[in-house]
Amino acid sequence: MNDVIRRLLQELRPYKSQVILVAVTGVFYSAAYSRIALFIGQIQNSFQANEQHHLTRTALMILGLALVVGVSRYFHIYTMNMIAERIVNNLRLRLQRKFMNLSLGFHANYATGSGGLMSRILNDIKVIQDGLRMVADFFREPLLAVLLVGNLFYLNWRLTFAILIVVPPILWFLRRISRSLRKYVLWGQENQEQITSTIKESLDGVRTIQSFNLENVMSEKLTGQTDEYLKIRSRVHSRIEVMGPVTEFVATCLILGIFFYFSVEIAKGNQTPGDVLAYIASMLMINAPIKKLQESYVRIQETVVAARRVYDLLDEASEVPVGGKNLPFPKNWSRIVYRNVSFAYGDTLTLKNIDLEIRRGEQIALVGESGSGKSTLVNLLGRFHDPTEGQILIDDTSLFDFDLKDLRQHIALVSQDVFLFSDTIQRNIHAGDFQREGRGVSAAARSANAHDFISRIPNAYENRVGDRGSLLSGGEKQRISIARAIFKDAPILILDEATSALDSSSEKEVQKGLDQLMKGRTSLVVAHRLSTVQNADRIIVMRDGRIVEEGRHADLVDRDGHYSRFWRLQAKS
Repeated sequence: MNDVIRRLLQELRPYKSQVILVAVTGVFYSAAYSRIALFIGQIQNSFQANEQHHLTRTALMILGLALVVGVSRYFHIYTMNMIAERIVNNLRLRLQRKFMNLSLGFHANYATGSGGLMSRILNDIKVIQDGLRMVADFFREPLLAVLLVGNLFYLNWRLTFAILIVVPPILWFLRRISRSLRKYVLWGQENQEQITSTIKESLDGVRTIQSFNLENVMSEKLTGQTDEYLKIRSRVHSRIEVMGPVTEFVATCLILGIFFYFSVEIAKGNQTPGDVLAYIASMLMINAPIKKLQESYVRIQETVVAARRVYDLLDEASEVPVGGKNLPFPKNWSRIVYRNVSFAYGDTLTLKNIDLEIRRGEQIALVGESGSGKSTLVNLLGRFHDPTEGQILIDDTSLFDFDLKDLRQHIALVSQDVFLFSDTIQRNIHAGDFQREGRGVSAAARSANAHDFISRIPNAYENRVGDRGSLLSGGEKQRISIARAIFKDAPILILDEATSALDSSSEKEVQKGLDQLMKGRTSLVVAHRLSTVQNADRIIVMRDGRIVEEGRHADLVDRDGHYSRFWRLQAKS
């Protein structure tokens, strides 16, 4: 717990001057507010003694103090709220940047998926924001409580000592409650992550859900999760709210005891009615900071839990490791070499001792059954994963030694699962390389056989494509992704089953764009339809993570091996 609080306090360092302002205004607020209680007693005494001049002067002083309270409170709360806003905004940016740098293996294996990560960046950050805003309370409320207790000692120190006897048992009670509270807060945050994941899953898969009549199934799943969340929150609230009645009952007993005590003292002539009023006012005023401190104590438990979950992600070590050399990608490279490469997802070995050499400008097709390791092989080239054993080299330099961003800048990817940003067509194509001016976007679209359909759309290149390209057909989305790869103008091209999800008509249009894209580039084509790779320089046949055949189309057909069998099966269908 202490290490998390220490890291949260470090987040305040860049705002040192603003924190000092929060502290200073908190002192002014507390000093002025606590002083008002004593002046209330003086008003009562002046009124009773009919001292009009003294009464007026005291009232004006109270107005002045009220003005100080109001002004200092504004700057106190406003400044702290803005510090909290800036800190959590920075945390969101750091989390988002972290998500983008974590390996695909982390994202694939994260239990609650992207919905769970969204919960961290939204729900947990909101809890941290609320907790940080209460830092102002720690500059204000303890001092206010101390000053009000000072009032009580000033007015009657014997009675105040007697009252303070009840403080240690209350503190012990609060500590016991907070210990059990922390456990339920963690469970609640984890459950909220599951809820967010289910909601995102429902939105992402709405077409499949409706197609298979799964609306009730998803609703029941979310209902079960929310019911569990309500049970947890019920326990949290029961522990929070039990503090209020206990402290209020104790406060009521104290107030009654104070009235009884002062009635005796006034009768003896030891105290004045003004003293009673000032003492009661201070007692009532002290109730607010005590409640605030109680609430802050509870909020700390929630904030620590949320902050630990956020820092666990920020400290996650699953980023793609960066080599120390950070070499630029060579301009005059000649070959890509897979040397004894193996790769495993967890305990499952997906690639086994792959040896492969690809010459610059060569078009390589990778074919084989689903799960044979084709996509994994090309994903290693972009360092979305790193080999478990062996290495991949450009000429004689390991991929690990290249600057990661520069390496990926020289590789263009067109996959089956096209991702388009919820932006304009122009921006989606330009995303191939934002470092370049966007004047070549239309030329890239023409090369991708996309310009004609774009021109027919209202607003043409400025037309928005919808969420993940939902306003476009599959073939149109694919041609825009090809245009994006053409605009990137990378020397190495990866086509990961780029046409497998398209109908015959769309495939022909997309294939024209792909043919244009592959000209003059080193291409690795993962193919399902063998008819699309007949003209490849070499066809690599994979099975169970190994290369089992290699050659040109005609030679492989004549061998009567795995490729020949695939070819005959597809020819019959």
